[in-house]
Amino acid sequence: PKGRKIVTSHVSGTMAFGSKALFLISLQCARLSTSEGFVVQLPRSAYSSPPTTGPRRPTNSNFPLKNVYDDWRSDAVVDTMVLDEENIKMCLEEFIDSDYGKTMFGKHDVPAQYEITGEIEFVELCGPEVSLRLRGAFWHRRDTVLGRAAMWLNARMPEITDVYVDDPEDIKDFEDVIDEFSGEVLYQNDKRAPDFNGDRATMEYQGIDPDMRGPFPSGVGGLRPGGSMINPA
Repeated sequence: PKGRKIVTSHVSGTMAFGSKALFLISLQCARLSTSEGFVVQLPRSAYSSPPTTGPRRPTNSNFPLKNVYDDWRSDAVVDTMVLDEENIKMCLEEFIDSDYGKTMFGKHDVPAQYEITGEIEFVELCGPEVSLRLRGAFWHRRDTVLGRAAMWLNARMPEITDVYVDDPEDIKDFEDVIDEFSGEVLYQNDKRAPDFNGDRATMEYQGIDPDMRGPFPSGVGGLRPGGSMINPA
């Protein structure tokens, strides 16, 4: 808009204008943060595929995939369904119980060992808009968790236009602790799960997005869950 300065950051992928921040993620999904809450706006054409009929085409992976979400991440093809509350809950379970989700959510044994306690839950469906809630401590950024969930829900139910959390504090990785008398910020409380092996801080220092790899690189030895594997800068 005229009179508003747009500031871009190549590293973070953030565009800020006025009091709003527009965060661009993969597949041109726009996350919109406003005073009313954190919204993931989903362009219908970006993720949705027409309802499929007949057998699914095989994945190119040499390894069997255990979950429809992991399958979708591999080949970007998934059956669509009608938008309703039960289907939203089912799709969130698909996301949480996927191999990818087993690195993100505290219900699984390995993340729980490292104090990852994060949860995501359905709150409300209002027309084409879905409200979710994030709880606990995530190793990933909380906007990554919400963004991944939003992309998956829209892939399964293309009618969805917005996925959001009502409370802006729910999406923040840091919480301001404010002096009750002066109103000044005393310090920031880190809501994230511990950086148990130092990889997250090292990748951030190297300019690598830690969420692209996650907390547990696959493999054996130094690449085992809980091990360390840092790509050279």
